[in-house]
Amino acid sequence: MPDPNLSTKDTLLAAAAELIREVGFDAMTTAAVAKRAGVAEGTIYRHFPSKDALAQAVFADIWRRFNAHFESRLPSRDQPVERLEAFFPMTVASLEDIMPHYGSLAQQEHLYYASKHKDQRGTLPDGTREYVELLQEAIALAQAAGKVHPDVDPRIAAHFLFFGADLAMNFFGDPHSTNPGCPRLSEPVFLQLMNLMKSALYGDRG
Repeated sequence: MPDPNLSTKDTLLAAAAELIREVGFDAMTTAAVAKRAGVAEGTIYRHFPSKDALAQAVFADIWRRFNAHFESRLPSRDQPVERLEAFFPMTVASLEDIMPHYGSLAQQEHLYYASKHKDQRGTLPDGTREYVELLQEAIALAQAAGKVHPDVDPRIAAHFLFFGADLAMNFFGDPHSTNPGCPRLSEPVFLQLMNLMKSALYGDRG
């Protein structure tokens, strides 16, 4: 049942988010979104030019809220090593804090969408791009502080760690979990990933 307190655009975003979570981006249809939102299908196109635009608006909205909350929990930029080493623990904690029902959507469905819709330069869609840019910046700051090995390219490392961590979470963890008592990734696996990250970035400086 649509929320009467939401605008039509926000109602469409909420309906699309529910359907992407339930059936995935590919199986979501504008007809199903309209039915869930309680509007005519043509109403969607007064707010979004296509199904892709609607999906991207859903992902961007979720990631925008996530990124703001996540960054507020990171150590400041004048603590570059602490900021970098807190990056992934705070990512997991922020998922638990504000996205218990959207974690799998943002982590899995958006990456699937992103892999199909990146431009010719490999640029990621809104939301994901800003998150990876924060990671790239954190690596660069720690590198300037002498902690990250000088041969590391922060942009390459940020994308590698981002996609690698997501694959590990899907393979070893439960990104679909909406139960706060059920960790998305077991502690031994998480600690192993953190050690691998440090080894890759720090080399013999760890």
